[in-house]
Amino acid sequence: MDTSERRAIFKRVTSDYVTYGPMRLALYQLAPSLIVSSSTTLAGTRMGVYDSRLETITIRRALGLDVKRCVLVHELAHWVYDDDSRPPYGAKRERHARKEAADALIDATRYAQAERMYEGDLWQIADELGVYPGVVDDYRKLVIPSTRLQQSTAYGEW
Repeated sequence: MDTSERRAIFKRVTSDYVTYGPMRLALYQLAPSLIVSSSTTLAGTRMGVYDSRLETITIRRALGLDVKRCVLVHELAHWVYDDDSRPPYGAKRERHARKEAADALIDATRYAQAERMYEGDLWQIADELGVYPGVVDDYRKLVIPSTRLQQSTAYGEW
């Protein structure tokens, strides 16, 4: 399966399914060679990993369902581009996966409403959007600046 096919699956799974269970079930049909498993033995504080050799995503079993959804989408971003989670981790690859996940998990309109409603409080915004705070932080740092750059470029601003 090539990157464009994987990208289409990523878009479909992240737009059509809003909870972890249905996302995972959809992947069995859409990407039958991809294995999604859970584990109690991930190293340190890692919440998930993608192993390209085995085409396997492993997610920490003890996580809540909202966090598992966030981790699954993040690891799917690695899968799309066949970025392996084994060392050495490329900072650029990790940043890209974090940006893709935040962009897929957070709707811009809902984010703007939550930002106003909770006066920028990271934890309350995350709770409102059903993501963990790291995803909101990634959205702020990685997605919003690139969206503004695209908008300014589209209007001829430099």
